[in-house]
Amino acid sequence: MDATQLLAHLRSTAFQDLSGSNISARVQIARALLNRIMADALAGKQTPVRSVDVQPRSDDQFELTVTLSVPFVPPLKVTLVVAQQPRFPESPVMVLRWSLLGGLGTFASKFTGALQDKLPAGVRMDGDRIVLDIPVMVEHAAADGVQLLLFVRHLELHTLADRAVIDCAMAVP
Repeated sequence: MDATQLLAHLRSTAFQDLSGSNISARVQIARALLNRIMADALAGKQTPVRSVDVQPRSDDQFELTVTLSVPFVPPLKVTLVVAQQPRFPESPVMVLRWSLLGGLGTFASKFTGALQDKLPAGVRMDGDRIVLDIPVMVEHAAADGVQLLLFVRHLELHTLADRAVIDCAMAVP
């Protein structure tokens, strides 16, 4: 039985063969991989964003350099801060706060409503906040992943210099 068949079997039995299992993981993701994921997400899409360079900083912050496809607009420096971690299962939502360097952020936040139609499923902008509904995002990306979310007990996003860190704990009852 290969890994795909094993996962299909486990799903078909609601993971009952793994009942009583607990899994904890701390996954560190290098800046290069984050930028690869971002480039792949933008590839082939009609969007005003040409590229995004992600630079994880310490203290749960990311610095993004966003290059627009609009002529004569210089790259924008955006800071993202993890403002609220998800709480599983009762509130599986992460909130990020964004700001532009300089005073442009307050001005730009008034126009975020126009972006709503162009955002991926599960992502919503509310002024200077980006709200990530993790179950909706997972369902849209991989329907099979929703079943695994039932076992998540803890999920947090943190940062170190040049690395994003995902802390996760799962329990199969």
